[in-house]
Amino acid sequence: MVVAALIVISPELHQAADLAARPELLKFVPEGAAWLAALHLTPSAAQTLRLIALSSGALAMLGYHCRAALALLTLSALPLYALSQFGGAVLHDMHLFWFSGLLALSPCGDVWALDSWGKQPRRAPREYALPVALCRAFLGVVYFFPGLHKLLESGWEWAAAPHVVAQMHAKWFEMAELPWLRIDRYPWLCALGGHAVLLFELGFFPLVSCRKTRTFAAFLGIGFHFATQAFLFIPFLSLWACYVVLAPWAWLCRRSREDGPKPAPKPGRDSRRATLPAAVFGGVVLTLAIVQGVRGQTQAWPIACYPTFAAIIADSLPDLLIEAESASGQPMRFSGRERAARTQAEWGRVFRISGVYGSPADARALREHALDAARRAQIALSPGTTLRVYRADYATEPELWNSAPRNLRLLSSFRVEP
Repeated sequence: MVVAALIVISPELHQAADLAARPELLKFVPEGAAWLAALHLTPSAAQTLRLIALSSGALAMLGYHCRAALALLTLSALPLYALSQFGGAVLHDMHLFWFSGLLALSPCGDVWALDSWGKQPRRAPREYALPVALCRAFLGVVYFFPGLHKLLESGWEWAAAPHVVAQMHAKWFEMAELPWLRIDRYPWLCALGGHAVLLFELGFFPLVSCRKTRTFAAFLGIGFHFATQAFLFIPFLSLWACYVVLAPWAWLCRRSREDGPKPAPKPGRDSRRATLPAAVFGGVVLTLAIVQGVRGQTQAWPIACYPTFAAIIADSLPDLLIEAESASGQPMRFSGRERAARTQAEWGRVFRISGVYGSPADARALREHALDAARRAQIALSPGTTLRVYRADYATEPELWNSAPRNLRLLSSFRVEP
């Protein structure tokens, strides 16, 4: 129920038709997503897939023909979510499809579902235990490799107060917002939080692997995500909502099991054969996720290493600055952030087209960005106006947000056409 609900309420599903109508924005194909890009979805096809996803998602939440509904939801929503990845920034929501694909191959409709109305589950425990264990392993790799890369690249210096403050300032600058508590003014608290992050990410996998510490891991995870939302503006509901797989259901349902008849496996049922599809799918996804985690490959989809934030960052952030020079020779500078902050996806696109991710700057994409930034800043450009696009560094400390950018480097220039 949770996975299906998360897929159908996420913005990636509902903005797909609009993205499909603007193919000029969908030029960046992450590693592993070329087969999805080859579909070349039209707006009408995207809208059709959206309706299929919403319908199958509703059936999955109700538990009616649950496995078939989840399979259809996975196949219809996956290409729609992929469109959001082609704009220049990978959105790390792919775990939803790891879960939905695994559920489609598992006995997920035996409890709290219309499929099980008036029936007692009569499967071997192994048929439930294996998929659940794989789900916990998926969660484990999501956290473990970001923590590992932090240590490998930056060591324990990553958790030092100056760097934790720099990370927070960068996020505050991106969101153009300050948290309710200026935690950056308490260095000891920042250092404590940085070390807690490392220990949590590295220890989550072992904690969820042990029954006695699984609930503790869930509480730690909820605290971790509450802190990242409060101080980094990263909510990640799509991840921590999946903690239902960590809940102590055996303890919660113990009374009902003792009072009611105990389910037993169907006579002659081959539980090993029944779990084979889930084992194969889960094993392949887990193996690929581990490979991507070892590589630290965050710019891939639908299987990637989750954001590592592993590098020690400076007290500035790269951005694109546009300079407009009219026929009178009066220059005007703007970034497109004057009236509204960018989304994280938009920041990712800026980083991509300006070469921050290592790829060369894209002149056509820079032109489109400059014209769009002018519209966002409500600046009317006359035909013949010369636009220059610079990559510049902006100070991220809140008290310096209005300072002039530094280290300007010209990336592109062009004239506005009539």
